[in-house]
Order: sequence, then C-alpha cells, then structure tokens
Amino acid sequence: MTNRGRRIWRIGSSCGEASTQVPRRSFRRTSYHDSPPTDVRYFLRILQHLEQLLPAAGLTFFLTWHLDGCPEALDNAVVILVGDEQNLTPSYHGRVKAIFKTGGLRRSPFRETLRLPTSIAWRILLRDARDGAIQVKRRLQYGLRGHVATSMYEIPFGTFALVDIDPPPIEQRPVDVFFAGGSASGWTLRAKFIARKQMAAAVEAARVALPQCRMESMGGTLASGKWLGPEAYTRTLADAKIALAPRGNCDAETFRVFEAAKLGCAIVSEPLPSRWYYRGCPAVSIPGWSALPGVLSSLLNDPAKLAQLALRTRQWWDSTVSEAAIARFIAQNLARTDPVLQRA
Repeated sequence: MTNRGRRIWRIGSSCGEASTQVPRRSFRRTSYHDSPPTDVRYFLRILQHLEQLLPAAGLTFFLTWHLDGCPEALDNAVVILVGDEQNLTPSYHGRVKAIFKTGGLRRSPFRETLRLPTSIAWRILLRDARDGAIQVKRRLQYGLRGHVATSMYEIPFGTFALVDIDPPPIEQRPVDVFFAGGSASGWTLRAKFIARKQMAAAVEAARVALPQCRMESMGGTLASGKWLGPEAYTRTLADAKIALAPRGNCDAETFRVFEAAKLGCAIVSEPLPSRWYYRGCPAVSIPGWSALPGVLSSLLNDPAKLAQLALRTRQWWDSTVSEAAIARFIAQNLARTDPVLQRA
C-alpha cells in the first residue's frame, strides 16, 4: 500500500502544509490530485474541507498509520489514525488533543457474532481472542489502564481505489451485478476469504437462476496478481447497478461499501458493524450469501425499487460518509470540547 507513514497538516497558519516525516514537503506536492488513488486521497480531501471549516483554528492534524511513536512536536495535535483493525488504543493517547480512527473502538458484540454463519463466527471469535491478548500485552507495555485520557471517535475507512468520474444514471448501466477482489485457495483462518468463497458459490447459483442477468466478477487468487487498476475498477463499478460487498479484514467493514455508495450503486452486503456512520445506510443486508439469488431477483425485477435504493445510497454517502461529511463530524466533535472552536 503506497504512501504509508505519517503526514502533518497545520490548519490556521499562513499556508496549509502536509509533510511525511522530514524534510517537510509543501502542500502542493501532497495535495489530493498529486496523491495516487489510495485511501490517502480520501483523508487528504477531509483535511482540505477542515481547512475551510476551521480557517483560524491554529490546529495541527497528524495523519498516521502507526499506533506508537508520535513526535513530541505534535503534542496536543489532532490525530487521524488509519488502518488499525484490532480496536487498539495508541500509546500516545494522553498527549494529543483528540483521535479519530478507522476500524472501530471496540469489537462487535458477542451476540452479533453468534448470529453469523458458523464457518464465519468461529473464525471471528478466534480473531477476537487474539486481539484481546494483544490488548493485554499493550496495557502491560504502555500502561494503558483505566480511563483513556484523550477522546477517541470512529470514522469510516473511506474509499481506496477510486478515481474521480461522473457515474451514469442507474437505468443506463449495462452491468447488473459487480464484484472485484482477491480470494484465497485452500483452507484459511481468515473469515474474509471464507465469506468470499461463499459469495462466489452464490454468484454461480445466481447465474443459473437468473440467466438474463449480467454479472461481472473479477479477481482470482492473491498469488495471481490479477487486479483491476484504479481507473478500470472505478469505471466498471460505475457501470454496475448492484455492488456486492463481502466482509473485509475488520468485521464486515470494507472499502467497497463506501466506493459503491460514492458511485450510486445499490449495495448487497453482510451485516455491517454497529457504528454511528452506518445508521441509515441503505445496504441490503443478508445473513448469509446463500440468500443472494433471491435478493438479486427481487431487486432486478423491480427497477423502480432498485433506482430508489441507489439514490438513497448516494444520499447516504453525501450526508454521512463523504469527505465533506466526515470533516463536519470532526469539526463538530472538536468544538464540543474547545471553547475557542465553538466561537469559530
């Protein structure tokens, strides 16, 4: 994954700056359009919106993929922490102003895990036990006991492999159902790949049950290296009416939900985590992929319902999880605890 590291963004200074470690690099070189199509773009655009929302705040934002090792110069900074999938507390939590992190703050409730198919549930429980052991180890190593001194908030993964395009209206899209992503061959402990195997079997069953349906499924094994580039992936997804979003590494959360929402697709996914930004998400949630043929038949045989679902999905993106919406969420939560920002 490219551009993994640390970036510093100061808001309210004479000119915006972003940097990766030292030497400092100019804002121009690390702007949204200069970054490759990865999740870095999503978070840089959030920072650009924050610069407009908080022009005189004098805040320093620290975009990082690291749980440990915050430079002393960034004491009292606002941290955007990306990539933690184990619900861990960063060791620098007591030194910074606030932390906004992807991947959630705590594991999914036990009862929700038990509702999943057995082949998925026991793997998640095993992963949760491993993550719990890591948390205990970190508490002993860093003294992360009791109340966490810094406020922490959940934010979404955002998009990863998208380029900017204007998607066509849902009724003009030639592909009915689309999925692209890797899979694993053989036995695996990862629930992500078990879910994808189950989804692949359901897609084949749907092909038989719905021969008139055009389905595009691209991927292969991890070792094959057969990946769509960002532009091809974006254009194919934008041509699809329905996007399939099997679980990722972190619970059922995946970039695909947000990418499909931005491009106005209807989404079929596994049950999504109980996080604030999924409230109102119009994804069609199925308890197991064996239900997929029936779900697709219901959607594709009702074009008006499908168009309405796609519209609601795009509205959810705009109002809740777009870069502008997450920037508002960050600004509002910072203002709750900072009298200066309340007057900004």
